[in-house]
Amino acid sequence: MSAAPPTVRSPGRTWLLLVVLHVPFIVFAIAQAGFGLAHTPPPSSSHGALAVVLVLAASAIQVRHSLAAARGTRPRYWPWSLALLVAIVYVPAPWFGARWAPLPWFVLTSFAMLLDRRLVVGAIVAGEGAWFLVMEYAEPGLANVAAQIAYLAAVHLLGLIGLYGAIRLVRLHDGLRAARAELADLAMGRERLRISRDLHDLLGQSLTAVSLKGDLAIGLLERNDIPRAITEIDGLTAIARSTLRDVLDIAHREPPIALASEIERMVELLASIGTETRVDLMPGRLSPAIDELFAWALREGMTNVLRHSSATTCSIATVRSRGAVRLEIINDGAMPVASGGSGLSGLADRVGALGGRLDVGPMPGTGTRLAADLPIVR
Repeated sequence: MSAAPPTVRSPGRTWLLLVVLHVPFIVFAIAQAGFGLAHTPPPSSSHGALAVVLVLAASAIQVRHSLAAARGTRPRYWPWSLALLVAIVYVPAPWFGARWAPLPWFVLTSFAMLLDRRLVVGAIVAGEGAWFLVMEYAEPGLANVAAQIAYLAAVHLLGLIGLYGAIRLVRLHDGLRAARAELADLAMGRERLRISRDLHDLLGQSLTAVSLKGDLAIGLLERNDIPRAITEIDGLTAIARSTLRDVLDIAHREPPIALASEIERMVELLASIGTETRVDLMPGRLSPAIDELFAWALREGMTNVLRHSSATTCSIATVRSRGAVRLEIINDGAMPVASGGSGLSGLADRVGALGGRLDVGPMPGTGTRLAADLPIVR
């Protein structure tokens, strides 16, 4: 016997949906077996009452099996409940006759739910064979018997499809709810990652710039160079205000960022700490996605230069070759930078999402090189 399928549980009232989907089948079986729907003459009151009780018992067993199958399990003591269901359906069949025809729905559906897949077809064929054996056909003749067998087989098959389809529908409903909850969790996780990554990229650079300009302003005040100190303090204030706007942007959406504006900002910032900057950009415009990615890469590279470097020169270049475009940042005085840092890890994720590659490493002698290579999408 194969193992039961994995359990799929979800909050809500899918069990109620499953019971409601069983109600039309149960009502039809009661109407035909207990009240002789479409049969004349109708059954006596005692026979009808007994039929209703038996149909309700068979229906309760079937609903129990269906609820367990919808959860991906088998109910406790299911072999005994299945045997009882078979007895309720087939033993009284000769007595009730054609009015009992809907009852095999429950047995065939339970076979399909509870038995090993290799046994299901055989069990269903055996169930149908047992039904036709216990039935007594009123109309003689091979053609009449064949027509009645074909009709009843079609009715039983449609009932099996309906009940089993209801169970599959509920399981799919549960699976969709679980998938939707998982997608919501993934979306929340991605948003948290984006915010943490953007805050690191933004605040790491901005706070470093604030610290450098603050130290420079203090040094100028100590030398009584008031005009230059005021200029540096004004620049510090502008950076703080810009950072505040960017933080508010991050809380609601990914902040807009462009390579040209980042280069202009970085050249000004590096010049304020005495670092000479050389910029060599290839002609032409980059695609928006590549331009934004290179802007983030430049921001992270410059943060490392400001925080970990005593560089006197820094070069920023973009080059195109063999269907790819590269941003390269080289400085001549950086200290070793841990490749597993959160900033470089976040940048590597950004580059990888566009199918590119990020390389960070020391240059011969002293210095560090950061290179981001991205394929050009045509």
